[in-house]
Amino acid sequence: MKLPRILYWVVGLLLVIAGSLGFIAGQNALPTETAVIEAGADLFAEQTGGARTACVGRPGEGEVWIIVRCDDGVAARTYLFNRQGRLLAFEGGPRA
Repeated sequence: MKLPRILYWVVGLLLVIAGSLGFIAGQNALPTETAVIEAGADLFAEQTGGARTACVGRPGEGEVWIIVRCDDGVAARTYLFNRQGRLLAFEGGPRA
């Protein structure tokens, strides 16, 4: 039994639409609070050699979604992240 050619076109079009919607949904996925705090802790450990456990996160205000504060007694840093998980700024450095 031979299937009509239009059936192949419809199935192909549906596959393209489903793939496009899946790609768009994946691009819009937002990180979790835990993932952002861990990213800040990783930055702190990379920049200062300090322990990742010296970091805590708290809610921000306005454009800042999460504030990650790291302080191991030698160096202190504050990392500001937006809702997409992008680093907006960081403050701090070696303690005097």
